[in-house]
Amino acid sequence: MTGQEERDMFFARLFGFTSVIQSGLLVRTGALPTSPSTSPEISSLYNFEQVVKELFALGEKKSWLRESSWWSIGLALDAVHESETAWKTEAVDFLLQHLFVDYQAWSPEKVALTLALQEKYPSRDWSRYLSPPFKKPSLLHTSNLQSLALILKVCGSVSM
Repeated sequence: MTGQEERDMFFARLFGFTSVIQSGLLVRTGALPTSPSTSPEISSLYNFEQVVKELFALGEKKSWLRESSWWSIGLALDAVHESETAWKTEAVDFLLQHLFVDYQAWSPEKVALTLALQEKYPSRDWSRYLSPPFKKPSLLHTSNLQSLALILKVCGSVSM
């Protein structure tokens, strides 16, 4: 592939994943009203995990795609949080595992997603996910500001 074809392919993948998320297909709990099929074509935890993994991978391929990829992951989080899926808890567990255990580096995008997660799920044990490098489980606690400033100042991935 030429450089332009590769960029076009990356943008097409990002657009496709984002479209699936925004359309509600990722968290669908019943058959589509316009579907002629009688079988209930519902979404699954596996599909959610695959989309999130692909978005993480896409953001890692090219630095100029990271922000958009992570924004789409945030859309997936919003969709699953607002959904009635039976696998909602497992999806959030997967996202937390992938975000904090499998992906160790901190970036401004990870900070944004962490803040969104903390707002939606305040009862989670955040000290488990944030230490180290953060001293307190609330990301915006004053004792964490120095670490946050370092992450945001560098504007790149920081392993802590």
